[in-house]
Amino acid sequence: MKLSVFTVASPDLTPEELCEAAAAAGIKGMEWRCKETPADKLNEKPSFWGNNLATISPDASEEDIVRFEQAAAKHERQTISITPYLTCGDIEATENIFRLAKRFGASMIRVGVPGYDRTRNYNELFDLAAAYLREVEPLARDYGVKAVVETHHNTIVPSAALTHRLVSSFNPDQIGVLYDPGNMVYEGYENYRMGLELLGPYLAHVHVKNAGWMPAPGHPNAAQASGKGGSEGDALDPIAWSCGWRPIASGIVPWKQVLSDLRAVGYDGWFGVEDFSSAYDTRTMLKIYANQMNRWMEEIG
Repeated sequence: MKLSVFTVASPDLTPEELCEAAAAAGIKGMEWRCKETPADKLNEKPSFWGNNLATISPDASEEDIVRFEQAAAKHERQTISITPYLTCGDIEATENIFRLAKRFGASMIRVGVPGYDRTRNYNELFDLAAAYLREVEPLARDYGVKAVVETHHNTIVPSAALTHRLVSSFNPDQIGVLYDPGNMVYEGYENYRMGLELLGPYLAHVHVKNAGWMPAPGHPNAAQASGKGGSEGDALDPIAWSCGWRPIASGIVPWKQVLSDLRAVGYDGWFGVEDFSSAYDTRTMLKIYANQMNRWMEEIG
């Protein structure tokens, strides 16, 4: 089983510390978070999306690149992805990431898609994304690095079906899908196997995390929303629900079922941990993740 870590989930470890911890856990692949870290965040406490210590800049110096390369090489870890936060349509920035990924010997990068917040029509945003991918596809071919589109809430590709609609006119050797069931708890759930069957050759990578929903506390319908029975406290006041990250075994995604479905469709790629629950320290999280995935895969046979 090919296990990796997306370094957004390991903000408190330097590249050297993380590669050592990944090796100790039996995690082979490194997915380097690629983002500029603003100067005013460098003295902050490490965090997923702020002062993340295992983040490489899109404009990394040769010294920085060598540092990340040497950290991976020392512990015999493999860089499989450079994972940025690209804006859909920004071809110059996208090519820069392709260039960086090729330098690292990575097999994929994540590309941008439009967000969706009801302020612009989906069809207009779809056309923008498709036009962008038409320019990305030849870059992926030229650099020998696959571009992946991630299933992600609050974008035009929250589900396998909508992601497939976007990528299906492109060559799956150049444009693929990063399948993320944890994101699909927020938005985009479909029967996992059906979605995977639809994606077919476009299925390129899988991220592993989990999430769950909770009803608003203190609402007059909270007891009914929690399944405790009885009539609603206020039948004219719809209850609000909120979604948040959970540890991998404690969220809505039934990971043993998803692994079974992935096996059924013949998936043999990487599984990248992206646990945002903060339930464990980073080293413990990596060890638990590796044990979970290996044990569950053994159990499903």
